Amino acid sequence: MRNLSYHLLCTVALLLLASTVAAAQSDTPKTSSAADSTRPKARAKSAAASGEIAAKAADKPDQPKDAPAAPPKPAPVKYTELKKTPWPPRTGVKTPGVQIPIINLKPEAEISLPAPAGSFLFTTDQVLITISGMDQIVRVEGRTNKTLESFSGIAKPCGGLANAFRNLWVVSCGSKGVARLETATGKSVAAIDAGSGTAPLGIVSSPDSIWVLTDDKTTLTRIDPDTNSVVSEVRLPASCRSISFADSSIWAVCPGEKRVIRINPQTNLVTARIEVTPEPVSLAFGGATPAENSIWVLSRKEGKVARIDPKTNKVIATIDLGFTNADGNLAFGDGFVWVTAPGFPITKISTQLEKEKVMQQFAGDGGGMIQFGLNSVWLMNTSYNNVWRIDPKRVAATFAE
Repeated sequence: MRNLSYHLLCTVALLLLASTVAAAQSDTPKTSSAADSTRPKARAKSAAASGEIAAKAADKPDQPKDAPAAPPKPAPVKYTELKKTPWPPRTGVKTPGVQIPIINLKPEAEISLPAPAGSFLFTTDQVLITISGMDQIVRVEGRTNKTLESFSGIAKPCGGLANAFRNLWVVSCGSKGVARLETATGKSVAAIDAGSGTAPLGIVSSPDSIWVLTDDKTTLTRIDPDTNSVVSEVRLPASCRSISFADSSIWAVCPGEKRVIRINPQTNLVTARIEVTPEPVSLAFGGATPAENSIWVLSRKEGKVARIDPKTNKVIATIDLGFTNADGNLAFGDGFVWVTAPGFPITKISTQLEKEKVMQQFAGDGGGMIQFGLNSVWLMNTSYNNVWRIDPKRVAATFAE
């Protein structure tokens, strides 16, 4: 009996254990199947989201995370509007495409002056402008076009400037002599009692001397910079207006003469008198190439520019400006001759040998004196008391209407 009970208990225990194992095995697949069924859905959603992000990114152009800010645009140049004049002008060069209204030309900078200016001088980084009525020399910084503190105390600077022998040299009509100044400060170094004339460009330097038109009669004075004293004088025609040192010679133009005068600085003697059209008033030196360097002379009465070969002392070309009474001046720079005269503030002349001609002629108001320096054209607008700085590339890019 006991054995039978023991066997029944063992059988029941085995049945319970088997049913427990079977239940456990049947629960495990259900749980695994549920998890597996949710994973594909999550993966599908994740893939769809990734696809949308990629599509949106593909639609947008590539952009740097930290794009640099655009540089500020430079402020427009403020300049005086010149008075409009009737168009077209009655005179000047009538070749199609040559004449252009001066109001179409925009300067790179305008420098206001306290009074009418006299003459220019260029150093390596500045422009100096004499103001006779204010007893001062205005200084303009070449890099920024801003005016610096003026040099003052020069009594009526009147006949031009020279930069030589580590100093500035200024014709002073107030003291009737020549003032020698420190280049950096404008302080007086010496005063040479040599006299003074009213020629607008009446002082130049040679390798060993300063040359000055010291009266309005006939005197060209030579000053020794070592002793600050007059060492010789050369007699010229009366009322000469401009002198220059070029090709180892001193050159002078005098409106009362129909000739350009060439002087040998070694001997103080006149070596040539070269005939040009009446009333020469201004001269310059240069050429399209060094081999073509020439003397250029503006003659007032007939409005013509003569080209002189310094090797032969002969006129080899004459350019007609198309108007008379060309009471202005000329300068050389950037391979061209630049002329200013009443009614035509800028005339640009090609200097290529045997192809000399007026390339552009800006007509209208303004002008008075023109110079070239610091890679720019500088136009003095006398009646407006200002100076324009003009890029020669801008000139070339300004076309006729």
